[in-house]
Amino acid sequence: MAGKKKGKISFGTVAVLAVTLLVLGGCFLVWNRLSDGRTVDLSKLRPESLELTIRTGSPEKISDASGTATPKPAPTAAPATDSPGGSRRKTFTLTAAGTVALEGEVRKNGYYSEAKQYDYYDIMMLLKKELQSDINIVFTENLFMEEEKVSDLISSGAGCAMLKAAGFNIAAGGFSKAFNKGEEGISSTRKMMKENGITPIGIFDGSGESRVLTMDAGGVRTAVFQYTDTVAAATRKNMIKNGTSDMVPAADPETIAADIARAREEGAEAVLVFLNWGKTGKAPDKNMRTLAQQIADAGADLIIGNGSRIVSGAEKLTAGGSGKEVLCVWSLGTTLSGDRTNIKRIAGMLLQATVSVESGHAEITEVCYIPVYTWKYKQDSRFYYRCLAADRPAPDGMDQEQQKMMNRAAETIRNAMKDSPVEERKGE
Repeated sequence: MAGKKKGKISFGTVAVLAVTLLVLGGCFLVWNRLSDGRTVDLSKLRPESLELTIRTGSPEKISDASGTATPKPAPTAAPATDSPGGSRRKTFTLTAAGTVALEGEVRKNGYYSEAKQYDYYDIMMLLKKELQSDINIVFTENLFMEEEKVSDLISSGAGCAMLKAAGFNIAAGGFSKAFNKGEEGISSTRKMMKENGITPIGIFDGSGESRVLTMDAGGVRTAVFQYTDTVAAATRKNMIKNGTSDMVPAADPETIAADIARAREEGAEAVLVFLNWGKTGKAPDKNMRTLAQQIADAGADLIIGNGSRIVSGAEKLTAGGSGKEVLCVWSLGTTLSGDRTNIKRIAGMLLQATVSVESGHAEITEVCYIPVYTWKYKQDSRFYYRCLAADRPAPDGMDQEQQKMMNRAAETIRNAMKDSPVEERKGE
């Protein structure tokens, strides 16, 4: 009888055995790592690294009339839908914030002598979760200039970096002292805003750029304007004389009506008008009410004002001719300031709304406000400031005295808005 033939192990069998050993070895290492009680420390991840991950994608763009494109957050508005009549309904979301002014103690405590520079990066980061709209716009009352000495008027580029970090993509830069450093101040401010991905409105550098800023927001062709009514009469007179008045457009009803008409001719489906007006600490006066009505009659869909630095309520105006109701928010108050002499000066609000367009008609819906407070605290012999939503639970580390102040700020805003058509947000 012939001897038995020796068996051979195939290559496939060897490969399977090798893979099996590798898997078993890997499982043993993982089990050993887990069993020794060690954990992964996520606290060492810096916010900047997380932001970088988000920014390295291909964000959608907001483009101004000059072709400048700036990134915007991912849209939160619902996609366009077909209505029963067959027309297409498009929407976008908006969040607007009151005055941000890097002045007084906020400015002084933002300077770090060892590094010899200003750093405001963290001041507004507690508001970032509220700024997830298609358009996030803020009123600013600083000029941004690197070559000038920092003051209550002049901020370094750290101010723009702070706004960008919080999530703002548009800044209304027209205010009473916007032209105090002439053309250089305006040009530098616009340049630094754009370098930080923020589109400036209400200030122009004299290059002939159109006042009509149009952008695509959630599929809606939108025009955004800002006008300033608080520049001193003597300064405005000199600006007109020197041909520089258009660098900080005045809140002239005829000019505004012409700009709105031009925007509509260029295809704007929604028109948003922002105004720096009023007197510090004062309620809306007769002139403001007259101007607001004229803007509503001219075809604006939403009017938002600021300048008094206190919240002053809101009203619905009836546009002449069309009979359309136009929401006018008189003042958003203060989002950040070094003036703590009055609770009204450290209390403001975010206005949030959805803008819907169907068959060429814009409608402002889902409107609400969020009370905002500037928290001040001391740590290691240094004062720090944080802007936060005053209707949320107090953050860790806020003492009882500051919690009382935050609650007072929220009540101040509620009292100012109680007779208005805009209610506080719910469910927070």
